Amino acid sequence: MSSAGELMDRRRGGGALTLARVIVAVVFCGFGVTALLWVLDSGRSPAEVTLAVACLCGLLSLQYFYFGRPRANPRSPYTYVVLATQACLAYLPLLLFGQAWVSQPPFLAGSVLLVFRPPVAWPLYAVVVASTGVNQAIVDHGPLNVTYIVVNSATAGLFVYGLTRLAWLVTALHEARDELAKTAVAHERLRFAHHLHDLFGSSLSKIAPKADLVWRDPERAGRELHEIREISRRALADVRSIAHLYRDVSMDGEGGPLASMLADSHVDLRIDPGLRRFPPHVRTALAAVLREAVAYVLRHHEAEHREIVLRQQDGEVSVEIVIDGAAGALSALPGEVTVETDANGRRRLRVTLAVTARPPEDPGEAASPDAATKLAGGLVVVVFCGLFLQAVGRVLFESQEPWAAAVSVVYLLPALALQLACFSRPGTSPRASTAYLLLAVQGFLVYAPLLQLRLPWMGMEGFLAASALLVLRPALGWGLFAVIIATVAWSKLGFGSVLPRDTGQDILTAIDQGLIVYGLTWMARTIRQLGAVRRELAEAALAETRVRFVRDLHDLLGLSLSAIALKSDLADELIRRDVDRARAELAKLRDISQRALADVRSVIDGYHEMSLDEEARAAESLLATAGLNVQMDLAYGDLPPEVGTVLAMVLRESVANVLRHGKGGYCEIIVHRHGDEVCLRIVNDGAVRPHGREGSGIRNMSERVSALSGAFTAGYEGDGRFGLSARVPVRPARSA
Repeated sequence: MSSAGELMDRRRGGGALTLARVIVAVVFCGFGVTALLWVLDSGRSPAEVTLAVACLCGLLSLQYFYFGRPRANPRSPYTYVVLATQACLAYLPLLLFGQAWVSQPPFLAGSVLLVFRPPVAWPLYAVVVASTGVNQAIVDHGPLNVTYIVVNSATAGLFVYGLTRLAWLVTALHEARDELAKTAVAHERLRFAHHLHDLFGSSLSKIAPKADLVWRDPERAGRELHEIREISRRALADVRSIAHLYRDVSMDGEGGPLASMLADSHVDLRIDPGLRRFPPHVRTALAAVLREAVAYVLRHHEAEHREIVLRQQDGEVSVEIVIDGAAGALSALPGEVTVETDANGRRRLRVTLAVTARPPEDPGEAASPDAATKLAGGLVVVVFCGLFLQAVGRVLFESQEPWAAAVSVVYLLPALALQLACFSRPGTSPRASTAYLLLAVQGFLVYAPLLQLRLPWMGMEGFLAASALLVLRPALGWGLFAVIIATVAWSKLGFGSVLPRDTGQDILTAIDQGLIVYGLTWMARTIRQLGAVRRELAEAALAETRVRFVRDLHDLLGLSLSAIALKSDLADELIRRDVDRARAELAKLRDISQRALADVRSVIDGYHEMSLDEEARAAESLLATAGLNVQMDLAYGDLPPEVGTVLAMVLRESVANVLRHGKGGYCEIIVHRHGDEVCLRIVNDGAVRPHGREGSGIRNMSERVSALSGAFTAGYEGDGRFGLSARVPVRPARSA
């Protein structure tokens, strides 16, 4: 069963903001109409009624259209002028209307809380509330009436402030819902850039100087070429390890593919077989620590012993790095970090995380939403308690008997507790199976004292009406809301000899009370939900960013590093029998290493436009170097940059796969444009029928083509042939 409140909670964008504004407007208008009825009830002349309408319109307009604006600057000089005007509209009509106007200063009390800082705001708020008691004492010296009007003014000032302030927060949090995601992505980009720079930037920077040393010192040629091969192969293994870390981190007892990939980089990964599944926030933190640990050991490739150990014991999980003589510290990470040196002279860095069922609060990450949630919860409790005191005060006012107030407290206090604990609690509404029962209990607690004491309206029906909106479907909830409000008129007719003149006022007050309870509860939940949405968006943005980093890193560097190893092997063979060809291959090797460095920077920057022409020429040269017979047929004309880049990426990864997996001697590359579509097809022989799931390269290519609404197919075609095709619609380049 979806309640009216739950359906509203699911809204995004303008729907939530509009509802917040509508609730505030209806409550304020109800408050104003009630005041006007008081003026009419006092027997004023038409001119005086007109003046009262003008003053009320001015007071409510300032409150709603100025102080209620989400982007209003509450401390601008103009604001103080508006506040002074509102004070005049709240107090000066008291000289003319007296008792009929005594309920208007609470608007000023709410505005004071909105405009001034707490050390000034709360004393001024107290002064405004006390002034209503003084005004009431001038009109009527009865202590009960004075107390009632003070409680009423204090509560009204708080819900004026609460409704306005929470509407601000709903708007602000909705508009800032992407900020946490942007911040998280920025931090992840910096971390990833740090890993790329330390792992690949320094390695690739060594290749060009080593290629130059081949000619400067012929005796060292073989050694330098061997080191170039080792650098490229180690970097390629590191690329695969980092890519796997940022795509997924397996926590099974074997370590999964990550352990195998790290073994290629001579790193031993050991995971405690008893490592169990953790809550999501612990897995997230553990994955971050493991990523940093792997990057750390890969950076120190010169160490003879490199080991990562994951253990769990006594409610804690730890990631321990054991490494020979490495220096430097880990980046800032969650958990407790300790460093020590064991008996073998090996450095041990241990990061320990507490395994808790619930994530700890992070004041740096979500301070604003958490503060807003606490403010909303506090306002709900204080305002509801104030409304409860008004209801008890009304009983005393109607009956003048202390025992009647005691009876009402016995019933209404549990009704208030039920409202706060179940219907208006910060989390979700009661389950469907218990909602009707709880509503029935609350209905009994609200109406039982009314029937027992036979008083016209107890003043708590608004709580029951709000609960109906919060837990029932919209049609049923609003229908029951109307029925409950109708009982206010029924109570007047049933327990009074004639229909009193203030019945309309009581009905409007009950409607306002119901909307206040509903509005504060709904806004408090919306603020909590928006805080959760911000975290969800941040997690989704991080996941998307990591996938893009991994895809770009794999696609851009995979072929370059394979090509460097291939060129160094070829140069090593040629240097003794064909110096000119060896020199040409080393020149190409230098170019590839420089392009790989540029690719690293492009991954970090998030922008990498590629030329399909250049990629095709490079592919032809590289395949020919590997001894394959290459046939190319290119006829595609001008392509939008995004289309050319995607096809270039597909071509690059396809060539890498041919070199990595193909054992034949033939490769055909065709790129043709047919009307509004361009097709890339690559076929090679010597392929082996694949077993198991597809690799990340095929998946990356498919994702890139699909992003442009294209079609991608790849598979074994028989007779040792593997075919791949990508069809992409040609669209005009998207504007920046």
